Parts: sequence; C-alpha cells; structure tokens
Amino acid sequence: MKKIHISAILKYLLLFVSAILVILPLVFVFMSSFKSNEEIFLGAFKLPSKFRYQNYITIFNDIYHMHTYFANSFLYAIVVCSAGVIINSMAAYAIGRLKWKLSKPVMALFLGGLMIPLHAIIVPLYIFVSRFRMPNQVALSFLFIASTIPTSVFLFAGFLGQVPKSIEESAIIDGSSIPYMFYNIVIPIIKPAIATVTIFNFMGVWNDLLLSLIFLNNDRLQTLQLGITRFKGAFYSEYGLLLAAIVLSIIPSIVVYLIMSEKIISGITSGAIKG
Repeated sequence: MKKIHISAILKYLLLFVSAILVILPLVFVFMSSFKSNEEIFLGAFKLPSKFRYQNYITIFNDIYHMHTYFANSFLYAIVVCSAGVIINSMAAYAIGRLKWKLSKPVMALFLGGLMIPLHAIIVPLYIFVSRFRMPNQVALSFLFIASTIPTSVFLFAGFLGQVPKSIEESAIIDGSSIPYMFYNIVIPIIKPAIATVTIFNFMGVWNDLLLSLIFLNNDRLQTLQLGITRFKGAFYSEYGLLLAAIVLSIIPSIVVYLIMSEKIISGITSGAIKG
C-alpha cells in the first residue's frame, strides 16, 4: 500500500511540475503584453505598475496592418481546412475501403510523405512555383493543402479501418451509390476524424512561418506569423506590442481546439449509436 501511495504522489508531483512548466511561459507572455519594454526587463513576472491596454490597440494601427494579417491567416486556414477535409477524406476512402490493385502501393506513397521533412524540399518547391508563375496566395494555398495530405490521409484511413463494413454493405443492398453512401453515411460516422484533421490543419496553417516567409512577397498578403515579426527589429524591438500580438494569435487556436474537441466527443457518441 505504501508503494502504491508513493507512486501516486510521484505521479501527481510530475504532473504538477509539467503543468507549471507549461503555464509559466503563458503567464509571462500575458503579463508582459501589458508592459513597456523597461518594465519587461526590470521584472519578467512582476505585475505591471500600470496595465497598458494601449498595446492591444496600437498593434491594429494602420502602421502594422495586423487586422489584415489576421484576415489573411483566417482565409488561408478556412480554405485549407475545408479543401483538406474534402480531398483527404475521399482519398482515404478510395484507398482504404474500395479494393483495387494499387490501393496498398498508393497508400504507401501517401505515407511516404510523412518521412520527408518540409525543409528538404523547399528549393524544389520554390523552383516549381516560380516556373508556373502562380499568384502568391494561390501558390501558398496549394502548398498548404499539399502539406496536409500525408497526415490527413493517414488519420482518415486509420479511422475508416475501424468502421464496420456491414453498414456500407447494407447501403449497397438498398441501392445506394458510392457518392451517396460516402456523403450521407460515412461522413457522419467519421466526425471525430474530421475534427481531429481540422485541428491539425488549422494549427499547421495558423502557426506557419516558413512557407509564408518564402512564398509571399506582398506585404498585404502576409500571414499573422509574418506580421508578428515586424515588431522585432535589428536595433530596437517593441516587446510589449510583440507579446500582445502573440497573445491574440493564441486565442483562435484555443477556440478552434475547444470547439473541435466537443465535436470529437459528440462524433464518437453518434458513431457508436449508428454502428
């Protein structure tokens, strides 16, 4: 009993320390977003002598264009998440549920994309985009969607593998076509997978800096992460404004995660009932 008691204490102690290590940076960022540069350097975790709410107002001035960068990031995220779910779910269904000769090699080809780091193919991608002379936002959207394919197909295929085939067989006996069966039977069942893929894709697009930095050369088309770097200069940085922008950039990710986590739970429940 003593051994069990000690192991439980150690487990909770480890969880407490882990939680503190995660929470402390967030507390620092939030508190410092209301400070001036001098206050940040004098005391990182001290409460601000005066809460500078002006930091949050200033970042949306016409000088910084943060409202434009927020809108651009939301647009990219909506396009990529919508297209990613539609394309990748259909690809996973065609590979995992429809039996044909090349289904396994094609699945292996998709999974091979998980082993290739994005940094290794930046130069070929840049050459490819340059030759086709695509507009910046179109090229970036295509690259974002392509980057979601390996992980999304893997997640969808894994979830579809757990769905009983008897459901589809019953629909086929009733005379349902494959498109009707996919959109009206399979899609409602795989809501947890759709929510998971949406979370992954949103986080990837919303937090991206590398692709946006390389493929966007128009200030008005830049994403939020690029816009945040404008507060960091070579000789002087506005850390209060920088941290205020970071705080605002975190909020959409948290909101999307909370909404989609509820969808995951409700999707699992409805899928179990339908199964």
